[in-house]
Amino acid sequence: MKKYIALLLLATSTLSCKDFLEEEQVANLTQDYFNNENGLESLIKGLYVYARVKHEWDANGARLIEPETDAYRTVAVGFARMGVAEYGSDVSNIASNVNNYLGAANASNAPMGAYPHINNCNIALDIIDNIRPGRFGTDEAYRNTRKAEILFLRSWAFYLISNQLGDVPLLLEPKREDNGIYHYPKAKLEDIYKQIISDMVFAYQHLPTSVSERGRVTKWAAGHFLSKLYLNRAQAAGFQSSSEEHLRMLYKGNVATDLDSVIMVASEVITGTGGVLAPNYWTLFNPAVSETSPHSEVLWSAQFDENTSLNGRFQNRSVNYHIGDYTFQSGVTRAMAYGRPFGTFRPTDWGYDNFRDKVNDSRYYKTFQYEYISNMPAATNSSYNWSAAAAAWWNANKPADQPTVIAGQKRIENGRRAIIYIENQREEALDSAEVMSQPFQFMVRWVRSAKTNRYYYRLFIDGTDMGLATNRQAPYLSSKKYVDPMRGGSANEANFNSESGTRDALLMRLAETYLIRAEAYGRKGLYAQAVADINVLRQRAAYKPGESRPNVLAQYEPQKTMLDPAELVAPYTTTTNAFERIRVTENHFTPGTTEAQAEGYIPTVMSKEDMFIHFIYNEKAREFLSEGIAWEDLHNAGILYERVVYLNQMASDRTGLWPVAANTGSGNGQDGNGKGLMQKHYTFRVWPNAYLVQLTDENGNSLDAAARAAYQNPGY
Repeated sequence: MKKYIALLLLATSTLSCKDFLEEEQVANLTQDYFNNENGLESLIKGLYVYARVKHEWDANGARLIEPETDAYRTVAVGFARMGVAEYGSDVSNIASNVNNYLGAANASNAPMGAYPHINNCNIALDIIDNIRPGRFGTDEAYRNTRKAEILFLRSWAFYLISNQLGDVPLLLEPKREDNGIYHYPKAKLEDIYKQIISDMVFAYQHLPTSVSERGRVTKWAAGHFLSKLYLNRAQAAGFQSSSEEHLRMLYKGNVATDLDSVIMVASEVITGTGGVLAPNYWTLFNPAVSETSPHSEVLWSAQFDENTSLNGRFQNRSVNYHIGDYTFQSGVTRAMAYGRPFGTFRPTDWGYDNFRDKVNDSRYYKTFQYEYISNMPAATNSSYNWSAAAAAWWNANKPADQPTVIAGQKRIENGRRAIIYIENQREEALDSAEVMSQPFQFMVRWVRSAKTNRYYYRLFIDGTDMGLATNRQAPYLSSKKYVDPMRGGSANEANFNSESGTRDALLMRLAETYLIRAEAYGRKGLYAQAVADINVLRQRAAYKPGESRPNVLAQYEPQKTMLDPAELVAPYTTTTNAFERIRVTENHFTPGTTEAQAEGYIPTVMSKEDMFIHFIYNEKAREFLSEGIAWEDLHNAGILYERVVYLNQMASDRTGLWPVAANTGSGNGQDGNGKGLMQKHYTFRVWPNAYLVQLTDENGNSLDAAARAAYQNPGY
């Protein structure tokens, strides 16, 4: 890893052949090339490769940004439990991710990590300030615009890596050759934030409000990022003297005007962009729309292309990671429309339950792939068969317009419903005989036996226990935000096994800008203004008159009784705007109210001030689930640990917090207890041994064990 921290690695891949931002292939060029105008422009464009770091690979950023939070987890049990082998040491599995995030070698390709990118930024800044080739020396406005881009992209790297590790090296000078000295002392977060806030102020002042090359950063993306930095510093301002070490480590300085700066800058972004969200939540993720005509709500996205040779070694792998197995005995084979089911990450039970109103808040059904249709002809259909008991129940209880069935026949027919999902509560359990006797796989969290009155948690179609800690890659209700029907570069179904995602990856949305401002208002006690911002999102989230709700919702969702009878008749057309049913008021975070009770705050949250903060992050989980900001947001707010141990059963070590089922699976099922080993110091990542052993002092001497231990984060 040593030379990849220290040296400039200029191999980049191009981003696009569309009218988007294009990067130059510069792998075979010398550093002298970048000292002229065209070369420097190529280098700056090449810096945008780093925008992809969150979404390329689960051995890099993809595992660090979302799972093992309150609402999301890894499917693999070891990671989900946050076990010692996965999290507990500098040679753990997560240490390998951090090593790549820092900048480890990636075969023959450029490292994807922070510090090679930061060094490239430093070289670009050195050239733009001291050599000023061509137009960079004659057009000050142009030079400042390009400098602002570089500062944005460097600040983004410092932000991402410090989110994971806390104090990190603040490298601001270019390094063009390997001199054998790898002396990288850590800087305090307070100094890092001073630097990146100063740089982002410059970027905000000098970036244009719009660009012709999609993917280049704008003034509004910079303002969004800057307001978030001010908020992060304000969030931790009171932690300097905390009794909890993991909170003290978050301290970034205490500037009295930070919340006012958040409000000012976020307001300018909202006003400058017009403040308009995409009218339909799903259009943000529907590739038929988002890939051709992305809404202006998207302030910045990482660019990938249908020409997969332009996307680097790993492409956009996030298109695979969030999809559970939908093919087992289901009559559904892998299809471009449904995605390749890697089954890497999934929501926690709370991640589903946090959508408190599934029938009026459209984000729930627009986030998840709640239904699959069989796509296999009879001759090759993988469907499971009717059992005698299931066939008898169906024939006795089926709708009048449905055919009778015979035991031994395939249950699921081509072109018909194959799988549906309902995430219900124990008290909403469905009858087990009904669930197990449908002509499709009916995946229900809680069922109850009418014969024994026992409650069962996540039974599979054959009645076996899927449990919690079983490593079973059974179907689960998956986020559909990343589904990519152009995987491998075309819509050809022959690409159904391709891992090569081509979709752009969202990094910043105006909806978050509203919530950033709302949090700042609330932290100042200005709750009316905060509520107004939250309701901008709720207005978009509500089902609108004329919009059809999903048939699964109308047929099986326990909350469907809240709807008007006319809305439960096909095609399930919404008759009235649902906004009033999901409108937020101060009651939602006021202790003792019905609304606050329904929000389900964790036991440590009792005051209005704390309830407000947690409501903001509940709302962020509803709005941004699986989009890759959860871990850093909860971390910076200082609430990651408590929300994980109370809301993520797989990572928690707490007992008695969850309902109990009859099928406890020898402790691996739903026995009401946490299954995990989450520790407070896990809210900061471990410095990997592979990095530490490369470090030297200022004279090039390797650090001894004591010095490496002093460099390491507490607890490891």
